[in-house]
Amino acid sequence: MIGSLQFRSGKLLLEAALYVPDAAAAWAVVVCHPHPLRGGDMYSNVVTAAARSLQGAGFAALTFNFRGAGASQGIHDEGRGEQDDVRAALEFALSLDGIQHVGLAGYSFGAGMALAVAAEDATALPLALVSLPTANPDATPRLQAFPGPLLLMAGDADHVSSAETLSLAARSRPADLTELVVVPNVDHFWRGYEPLIEQHIGAFFARRLAPL
Repeated sequence: MIGSLQFRSGKLLLEAALYVPDAAAAWAVVVCHPHPLRGGDMYSNVVTAAARSLQGAGFAALTFNFRGAGASQGIHDEGRGEQDDVRAALEFALSLDGIQHVGLAGYSFGAGMALAVAAEDATALPLALVSLPTANPDATPRLQAFPGPLLLMAGDADHVSSAETLSLAARSRPADLTELVVVPNVDHFWRGYEPLIEQHIGAFFARRLAPL
């Protein structure tokens, strides 16, 4: 991992880290962290597991701290400025040596921010969402609007991300573009189940990016 990176989101400097695979990568995946006001940052167990999974599958993985989290400048912006942070992270990832394409992933709050940005982007970059908060009324419409390959992961004991709601949303999308993984007995925090994140995230991007 290459730490102590920074990139700009508007006037703010955001803290970041890059997980680099053994061979040169043409793809980088930005991984967004859970809610910063509830202790979430780029060192979250799920974010770290996802980044390592991507690195092991041959992709670069960029993690970063939203504004106001860790060493990132600014203050929390209720999800508005955080979407700008996601866009800035994607732009920064594309500026890295050798990177020609980007994908996007997120966990919890970060999944919501990733989805909001991806749903408005006609380029249909691959998207992996872990424990997407389903109480947000925009979640299902955005899942339906997102035109690209999608992985949804949640536990059936998750109080934030309803497996039933995700299942309904998945069935409303094109079957060939949608993957749903519901894990029994897993709650919102995935403690002890990080190997399942590592198993699925990198493999999803490998499957979806191979034809490209």
